[in-house]
Amino acid sequence: MTNNYKVNAEGKKRLKTMIEKFEQGSRYVKITEAVTAKHLSSINQVDDAYLDQRCLKFIPASGAATRMFKDLYQYLEDGIETDFVKTFFDQLDRFAFYSDLKPFIQEISKNQGPQAAVIRSLLSEGLNYGNLPKALLKVHAYGQNSATPIDEHIYEGRQYAGRDGAKLFFTISQEHQELFKAYVEKALAATEDVEIAYSFQKKSTDTLAVDMDNQPFLDENGQILYRAGGHGALIENLNDLDGDIIFIKNIDNVCHRSQVERTIESKKMLAATGFAVKQKIDAFLGDLIANRYDFAEIRGFIENTLHIKSKKTLTPEMAMTFLNRPLRVCGVVKNQGEPGGGPFIVDNGDYEDLQICEMSEIDGNDPKIKALIAESQYFNPVDLVCFVTDYQGKKFDLLQFSNPDRYFISEKSYHGRPLKALEHPGLWNGAMHHWNTLFVEVPLATFNPIKTVNDLLRSGHQPAESN
Repeated sequence: MTNNYKVNAEGKKRLKTMIEKFEQGSRYVKITEAVTAKHLSSINQVDDAYLDQRCLKFIPASGAATRMFKDLYQYLEDGIETDFVKTFFDQLDRFAFYSDLKPFIQEISKNQGPQAAVIRSLLSEGLNYGNLPKALLKVHAYGQNSATPIDEHIYEGRQYAGRDGAKLFFTISQEHQELFKAYVEKALAATEDVEIAYSFQKKSTDTLAVDMDNQPFLDENGQILYRAGGHGALIENLNDLDGDIIFIKNIDNVCHRSQVERTIESKKMLAATGFAVKQKIDAFLGDLIANRYDFAEIRGFIENTLHIKSKKTLTPEMAMTFLNRPLRVCGVVKNQGEPGGGPFIVDNGDYEDLQICEMSEIDGNDPKIKALIAESQYFNPVDLVCFVTDYQGKKFDLLQFSNPDRYFISEKSYHGRPLKALEHPGLWNGAMHHWNTLFVEVPLATFNPIKTVNDLLRSGHQPAESN
């Protein structure tokens, strides 16, 4: 195809930078150790002093929940009743959306309809769940009532993200804006102490798609194709928020309220741990600036609390650089073999520190790296509390602490034509590369992702008395 597209000088510079990344290929982080118990942080006493700060809750929300129902879509294609499909129908009345689906089932029963008709009633013709975002699906039942992930995040946030209520920020797909707004207005009518705002992933963060020869991929109109660059782009949205402490949790990681107490306690523990460390960091920075410090104490804190190992002799100037960064406290759970990233020690050249890495960022073909992955004891459930102001209380520019060289190349297609895509891993990977990091083990009961519809049958999504 002829390259007849037109771009300005700034656009050409951007294209050149992205194409260079495709030519270099996927970049792997250099992990040196898997995080073990010795790298974890803990706190003796959990208090709510952190609530004196401005607290917010940030929830990255998904697009349509299509992938959640992939097994049901497969059944519509081939008619093969897998164990997954059998479980779905055997326990259909345990889903929170069952009461809404029941009228369609009754009508189908009158007409002697097959199971496929029930699935179509759920995904398209009736409830339209296949085209809705996870945020708006009914996931938990409470007697005659039910709750969506939005409702559950509101309920949670009120318990730990503010003394007098909570402020929640969602990132949503633009196509679902009106549905989201209508639902939120209804949800907020029942409470006066919650504020909700939302934003979209910025188009300016989209990344270039190229053909198999690393040339810009052109669509059917001869225009350069850009694609959403992955969750890492949400650092822009996070950077726009005005607050001191920001809780981050994925839209689909919620649990039934009959079991939510451990989640609330865990969030308070993460915030209290981070707040105590943040106070120490601020005090050390004040001492360094005033030139009245115990450098041995500061060095010990950097090495033993923040787990930063400098390959050069640590100087006060270097200590200032290490300390004066945003801080994140990451809950981790025992590794149960779930797909996703985990906590590792990463070699950054001049120093090593704690990072969360996706498997796509790690060279799994390297025998040494493979062994480290096998040793990994913990998993990243995306359970973060972020401290985003400096020692003077001024907001950090979070964009200055990201690492644009953490990316990977994947092969996709566009209308049947192959292409290569440039993707930045999660918000908690390269976008937070130059943050200080603490890892705290949290109970496995706090991790209840909804990746497939049948996950809603797991204990964390059912009333406690039914488990």
